[in-house]
Amino acid sequence: MRKHGFFWLLATCCLAPLAPAHAAAPQPEAIEVHAARPVTVQSYQAVARVFRRFNAFPEQDRANLSLHVLGRLQPEDAPLKASGLHLQTKSGPIPLFNADNDELTVPLTKALWEENPPLMANLTSDEFIAFTFQIAVATPQPDQFTDAEARHWLRQLNNCMEDVVGVIVAFMLPDAHRLIVSVAPHSRLEAVKNDQPQLLLDNQSDTPQTFVFRPQDYPRDTLFRSTKAFNQVLIKIPLDPHASMKRKSH
Repeated sequence: MRKHGFFWLLATCCLAPLAPAHAAAPQPEAIEVHAARPVTVQSYQAVARVFRRFNAFPEQDRANLSLHVLGRLQPEDAPLKASGLHLQTKSGPIPLFNADNDELTVPLTKALWEENPPLMANLTSDEFIAFTFQIAVATPQPDQFTDAEARHWLRQLNNCMEDVVGVIVAFMLPDAHRLIVSVAPHSRLEAVKNDQPQLLLDNQSDTPQTFVFRPQDYPRDTLFRSTKAFNQVLIKIPLDPHASMKRKSH
């Protein structure tokens, strides 16, 4: 068994949900205690370790796969950028959010690993950042993939799981054998066998819709195609791992 702990980190909430510090009883004149201000929520190494572990898997197990971590400010369910999450380095702050979406962006450099700066965010005592994890697939063609390709991606994830939990446990996790296809607005997802299309999802809305399925449930040589490019193709991660960041200081 290979000795990598990526999925173990995910299963144990690798970003380590942190218990909020015990604050002193609020006084009427100390309203600022509850205001959002920069506070430490985690260390760089604790977060970077997740991405480093994923990158440490053998190339054949992660080719065309990429790890994505998405965050939302809770309990208001606001975009990640609303938290102001950043690294407070000796050279200045480095934002850790993508302005266009909720993805956590962590630079992986030797210098930052050695410095291990704190992650800071603008949080009130009641706020936290909730994270979810995704494994995205870079499909060879933007609007279709074959049954053989889909099964190969699932085997890759299974290999990553076997590195951590072993063959038997990996086999017994059914969620490891599903794909999540995000179908673009006003497009149709079909399964084609012998030139005969089977409609899987007709998205007539103005927003993407997801279709979750097991490629093993379809005949060999099936072609999965969409009338528009896929919005995204994901592999469902077993146990739906998640994590949160809370303020560590007053």
